[in-house]
Amino acid sequence: MSEVEALPLDVPQEVSSLLLPLQQGQMLVPVESLSEVIAMQVPMAVYDVPEWYLGDLVWREQRLPLLSFDVMRGEALGGASESARIAVLSSGNPDGDLPYFALVLQGTPRLVRVTPDELALREQTLNPGELMHVALSGEEAVIPDLQGMERACIRYREPD
Repeated sequence: MSEVEALPLDVPQEVSSLLLPLQQGQMLVPVESLSEVIAMQVPMAVYDVPEWYLGDLVWREQRLPLLSFDVMRGEALGGASESARIAVLSSGNPDGDLPYFALVLQGTPRLVRVTPDELALREQTLNPGELMHVALSGEEAVIPDLQGMERACIRYREPD
């Protein structure tokens, strides 16, 4: 009987990520998910949408939905602070109906390096838009369900 040798997996020991400040807590995303951070702006009104869908904005000649992740996961809609920004995120589906959407931030993203030793899963009930809750070197964060957020936006998005 011959032995089968396992192929070595190229698992990164470190992932460049960003902590995005929210109204309540912070979101952890890979650097590749963030396309751009832009100044806060008033979105175009969109009717018959949930409260988390704040409207649409134009970015690089594309009409993007602007959403509040805090409201999507059950928080009350808060006022924008002076440090508020908009993050344009990739949905991870470049050939889909909505390759990008925008998200309100309450500050400037912070670059972090994520290693397996520094990341711990936190047992917590998941809300809409959340994939998992984690602790990164003791800091709590939520990993978003970007594809689920894309699907939620498409459901209410007006055709261009």
